[in-house]
Amino acid sequence: MFKGHPKALYALALANTGERFGYYTMLAVFSLFLKANFGLDAGVASIIYSTFLGLVYFMPLLGGILADKFGYGKMVTSGISIMFLGYLLLSLPLGGDTLAMVAMLGALIFIAIGTGLFKGNLQVMVGNLYDDPNYSSKRDSAFSLFYMAINIGALFAPTAAVAIKNWAEKSLGFSGNDAYHFSFAVACVALIISMAIYFFCRNWYRHVEGGKNNKAASAKVEDNLTPAETKARIVALCLVFAVVIFFWMAFHQNGLTLTFFADEFTNTSETGLTTMLFDVWNLVLIVVAVYATFSVFQSDSAKGKLLSGLVGSGVLAFLVYRAIGVQATDVVTVDAPIFQQFNPFYVVALTPFSMAIFGALGKRGKEPSAPRKIAYGMLVAAIGFVVMVIGSRGLNTPNEQFPSIVIEKSEGFAQNEKKALALTDKADQEKELKKIDDDKKAFKKKLEDAISKANKDGDAALIAKAEANLTLFNDVYNYQTIILAGVTPVAENAEVAAPATPVAENAEVATAPVAENAEAAAPAEKAEEVKVITSEDVKAAEVKLAEIKATTTPGTRVSSYWLILTYLILTFAELLLSPMGISFVTKVAPPKYKGLMMGGWFVATAIGNFLVAVGGLLWGGFSLTFVWSVFVVLCLLSALFMFVMMKRLESATK
Repeated sequence: MFKGHPKALYALALANTGERFGYYTMLAVFSLFLKANFGLDAGVASIIYSTFLGLVYFMPLLGGILADKFGYGKMVTSGISIMFLGYLLLSLPLGGDTLAMVAMLGALIFIAIGTGLFKGNLQVMVGNLYDDPNYSSKRDSAFSLFYMAINIGALFAPTAAVAIKNWAEKSLGFSGNDAYHFSFAVACVALIISMAIYFFCRNWYRHVEGGKNNKAASAKVEDNLTPAETKARIVALCLVFAVVIFFWMAFHQNGLTLTFFADEFTNTSETGLTTMLFDVWNLVLIVVAVYATFSVFQSDSAKGKLLSGLVGSGVLAFLVYRAIGVQATDVVTVDAPIFQQFNPFYVVALTPFSMAIFGALGKRGKEPSAPRKIAYGMLVAAIGFVVMVIGSRGLNTPNEQFPSIVIEKSEGFAQNEKKALALTDKADQEKELKKIDDDKKAFKKKLEDAISKANKDGDAALIAKAEANLTLFNDVYNYQTIILAGVTPVAENAEVAAPATPVAENAEVATAPVAENAEAAAPAEKAEEVKVITSEDVKAAEVKLAEIKATTTPGTRVSSYWLILTYLILTFAELLLSPMGISFVTKVAPPKYKGLMMGGWFVATAIGNFLVAVGGLLWGGFSLTFVWSVFVVLCLLSALFMFVMMKRLESATK
C-alpha cells in the first residue's frame, strides 16, 4: 500500500495534514459559534457558513490560473501565509458587535483566498509526481493515501476544538463565546507546522512546482493531443463537475444541518460501551489495528509480518481490556461538534480496504472507471440520507423543538450556578459564576435578538413566539432557582439570597413568576431585605414549573447511532468520489489547462458549498424527514445523470 511511491508524496501529504487539521478544527465549531456569538438564526448562519465554504472552494480557480502562469510552488507558499493572517484575525475575541462581525468576515476572506492558492495547487503537484512513467500506475492509490493523510488531521480536529474550548472556559475563565476563539487559534499553530514541513522537504518536489522553467515541457506534452481530443476531455470534466456540485451540497451538511441535528435532536450523553466511541484515542487504536493487520499480509519479510501481527494483536487486546473496564453506568457528555470526528476516522480506517478492493479488481481488469465510481458514490450518498429520513421519523420540527431547548438551557444555568455556589474557594466561585453569567446573557441576547428581528419583519406570529420564548426562559430559570435554593441552602453570599418577596432571586434574575431580569427586581432600598425560602415557596415553584413543562411540546431526541451510521455511509460515498475525482482531473485534464481544470473541480465544489445553505434555510418549520429527502432526491438524480452520460464520459477519457 505504501510501497513504490516517491517520498515527495509523503512530505506534501504531511504539509496538507497540518493545514487541514487547523481548518477542520475551526470548522467543527464554526456554525455553532455563529449562532451563539452573534445570535444568528439557522438561516442566516447557514448563509455565512455556506458562502465561506463556497469561497474556500471557488478561490482555487483563481489559484489555478495564477499557478499556470507563475508556478504551483509560489502559489502554495503565498497561500499558506495569507491563511495564517486570516486565522490569526479570527482567533481574536472581539465580542459579538458589528466590529467583531466585520473582523470575522475579513478573516474568512483571507482564509478563503489563502486556501485557494494553497489547496488545489498542492494537489496538482501530487498529480505531477505521477506523470513520471515509473509512478503513473499508482496515481489513484497515491491520491487515496493523500486523502487519507488529510483526514488524519481532520480526525483529531473536533476533539481538539471541543477540548480547547472547554479548557479556555474552565481553566482560563473565558465565557463560552470567547472560548471559541481558542479553537480558531489552533489553526495558526497548525499552519506554522505545515510551513516548516513544506520548506524543509522542498528539494524533493521542486521539479513539480512549475513556473517559467516548465513552460516548454508543458507545450511539448500538449502537442500529443489534438484540438478535438482537448475539447472532448474538457467537456467530459465539465459534465463530472456538474454532478460533483450536488454531492458536496449534500455531503457538507455535516458541518451545518447534521451538526444542528446533533445539537438539537441527538442525546446529549451516552452510557456504557457507547462512551468508547467518543474517545478519539480509541478510534486511533482501531486505525492502528487496521493498518497493522494489512501490514501482516503486505510485508515482504517474516520479521515484518511477525512485528505487524504483534502490534495488531496488542492493540486489539488493549481495546478489549478497555471495553471490559467500562461500566453500564459510565456516562459521557456528547458535544455536537464531536460527531465530525467520525467521517475522517472512517476515511482513514477504510482507505486500506478501498485500495485493496480496487487493486484486486484492477488486476483482473474489472476496476470501474472513475466516472462510474462517481456515479456509485452518488447512489451511496442517497442511502446515507435515507438513514436520516428513517431516524428522524416522529421527531419535532426544529421550531417545535426550540422551546424544550430553552427549558434545558434555563434549568442548566440554574443548576450550574448552584454547583458554583458550592465551591469553597472564593476566587474559583466568582470565576465560575462570571462564566455562567456571560453564557446566560449570551443565550438571553439570542432570544432578545429574535424578538427584534420579528419586530423588523412585522410578523405578529413570530413576535408572539419570540416573546414567549424569552418569557419561558425567565420563568423556568426563576422557578428552578427557587427549587434548588430551597433544597439546599445556598452560600452565605447576599447576592444570591432570596429577597423579601414570594420567590427567590439569583444574581441578576428577578423573582418569579414574571420578572425577567435584575433590573425588574425590588427597589434598591429593599435589596438587603432577605428571607429564607420556605417549603411553600418551593412547592409553588414546582407546581408552576410542572405546568410550564406540561404545556410545552416535549423535546424529542434520538440515539447517537443514527448520525454515526450516516457518517459511515457518507464516507463510503466520499471514498468513491473525492480522491477518485481529484485523480481523474489530474489524469484527464489537458496539460496546458491542468491548473485551470483543477480549479474547475474546486469551483464545482464551491457551487455545491454555496448550495449547502439550502439545508439551513429549510431548517425550522419543515419536518426533518422532508429536509433529508431533498438530499436523497438530488443524489439519485445526479447518479442517474452520470449513468446516462457514462459512455460519453468513458470514451472521452480513455
